[in-house]
Amino acid sequence: MPGRSEKREKPSASELQGLRRRCEELSASVESMRAYYEDLLGSLQDGIIIVEPNGHIRSINQAAEELTGLSAQMFHGRPFEQIFPNDRSLQELVRKTMESGRTHANFDARLTRQDGSQVVISAVSSLISDGVGQARGTVLALRDQTGIRELEERLQRSDRLAALGTVAAGVAHEIRNPLAGLRGAAQLLEGEPDFPPALREYTSVIVKEVDRLGAIVEQLLSFATPRGPVLRACNLHEILDSLFFLERAPLGAANVTVQRQYDPQLPDILADPSEIRQLFLNLIRNGVEAMPGGGDLIVRTRYERSAKRCGGRSVAVTEIVDQGSGFDPEIERRLFTPFFTTKEKGTGLGLAICLRIVEDHGGAMEATSLPGRGSRFQVWLPLAKQPETSSPHNEPHRTAQGVRP
Repeated sequence: MPGRSEKREKPSASELQGLRRRCEELSASVESMRAYYEDLLGSLQDGIIIVEPNGHIRSINQAAEELTGLSAQMFHGRPFEQIFPNDRSLQELVRKTMESGRTHANFDARLTRQDGSQVVISAVSSLISDGVGQARGTVLALRDQTGIRELEERLQRSDRLAALGTVAAGVAHEIRNPLAGLRGAAQLLEGEPDFPPALREYTSVIVKEVDRLGAIVEQLLSFATPRGPVLRACNLHEILDSLFFLERAPLGAANVTVQRQYDPQLPDILADPSEIRQLFLNLIRNGVEAMPGGGDLIVRTRYERSAKRCGGRSVAVTEIVDQGSGFDPEIERRLFTPFFTTKEKGTGLGLAICLRIVEDHGGAMEATSLPGRGSRFQVWLPLAKQPETSSPHNEPHRTAQGVRP
């Protein structure tokens, strides 16, 4: 009849089945595409953070989680400035990109990690836009520059140390013989029958100071002409325990309590035991001297499967933490420089020798501090047996109690 709407025909069962199959195919295609892009982001070595136009974080990849020390759940939906409150340079990058629509970069930015430590990064911020040029957000790519900066510093330091070592060796050899003559002359004077007893005090001072200079000369020679480590598998905990036994009297006199927080399943390291003893004895004594009023000296060990600082090798990490007054950033930058010291009677060679020992072993060393809150020295030393390369997704998580499945 005119005016009556035509009745639509119901789709047949075969048509419904075809539509359902088509929807399932589209859903599978979307899911496959989503998984592809997740795998793509996950395989990137650079940290990727996607920020929405309102400034909230949409997603991050695994590399960004590792770089920041935060999980993806902690990022999702939260304001960028809330996650990175202390990183103004990164905030500025994102803001400039959103305002100008152009890519901006900072190759000397600082990123504050969850544990409070800072890493040097390069950051590139680019606009995400749709087909008509409408902004849909910002993608921030972060690359850890720590390894590159450390390599640059190591090369510069090696050049300086090579020249310094040549000079130091020459000076040490020239000083050693006159010192031996001074000491011998003082002892001969003391042995004279008619030598005045009142002057014996002065000759003993001469002998004592000559011995002190002799020790400095030996340090100079050790620094200038290293013999090179004789490597073998050794137990790090046994070395540390032998040092604490050796230093038990000085530790007690200084009212310092040692807290040992060892990983009980830590594998053997590949090292020269005598040099490793020298390394940690120096660090332990430094920690004790940093606490003139006493306190706790924390010695912590842990396993790290792939240390970027050591070329991706598996390492044992040792941390020595004191409760002293700490040191400011300017001192931190110069701490391993030969002949730089903050001690009244220090030579400035102790930490320089420690760093040389660590680098001779293919390891790495770092000192961090907050003024008034103590200092922390970390040492990375390669393991004697390196595990076979495996996917990080199949890697068990190690804790202080062992392996967590």
